[in-house]
Amino acid sequence: MQSRFPTSRYLILGALLFAVGCVWVGLDSAAWYAGQNLYGIYDQQSIVGLVQRYYAAEALAICVALAGVYLTYRGIKDWRMADNPDSVSFMLADSLSSRMDLRIGFAAAIAYAVVYLFVSGTIVFQPGANSGAWIGFAPLSWNVAACCGPVGTVPALIFYLAPQAHLALQILPLDALFAVIVPILVGFNVTVAAHSVRNKVVRGNVGWMSTLGILTGLFTGCPTCAGLFLASAFGGLGATSLAVALAPYQVLFVVVSIPLLATSPFLIAVNARRALRAACPLPTPAVSPA
Repeated sequence: MQSRFPTSRYLILGALLFAVGCVWVGLDSAAWYAGQNLYGIYDQQSIVGLVQRYYAAEALAICVALAGVYLTYRGIKDWRMADNPDSVSFMLADSLSSRMDLRIGFAAAIAYAVVYLFVSGTIVFQPGANSGAWIGFAPLSWNVAACCGPVGTVPALIFYLAPQAHLALQILPLDALFAVIVPILVGFNVTVAAHSVRNKVVRGNVGWMSTLGILTGLFTGCPTCAGLFLASAFGGLGATSLAVALAPYQVLFVVVSIPLLATSPFLIAVNARRALRAACPLPTPAVSPA
């Protein structure tokens, strides 16, 4: 009897590398947070060197996580050759084997990443901000902030792309990871959903889970920015008070969005299989008269 979700060396190694990369970023963020108050004794040159080494290590960790994502993708595609065409695993593999559906998912991931960069505050554009805050910074210059903030928000890298236009790039440790991982999960969701819709085998009773994961995923990196975004969308709530209220719930946004985004493609595939079985029921064996 075949396994419902057959395993492969790609899946096992991919999941391991993905976990190692994410845990690596988390541990480095926690270590910097624990020692951030000590960095006040360092001179600026030493701080810059420490931050550069920190982000070099984080870039390596994200590359490890991406290698895990690719190997997991290869492992899921192998399900198409090794499993029953009526199974959930085959439907997931079939969606990742379709160039059309992959292109749709890729376009959705890119669009989501752009929105995420603005909502999370990674791309900073403040045309109405105090001009004095931008004086003294040349175009394409950069700076660091080693202290002080919650876990995952320090150290920060700030690139002043166009100070005269109040345009900058602010990179935080967790945002750098989530800006890569969350769009990939969104693209996976859209790929599976597009495949189900194009083959007309999906119902509408699980789409809310994917949608909720996508919306919550916007706020994984910067709940304070999410508060400002929500306050501007729903006038009268008070941007500052809502941002402060949401700030302690950063971990909650992560805990809610990532599992939803990772689980919903499987639920869409389960729903598609049920729809197929309902549309094409197995024939009932004829009963011969006694």
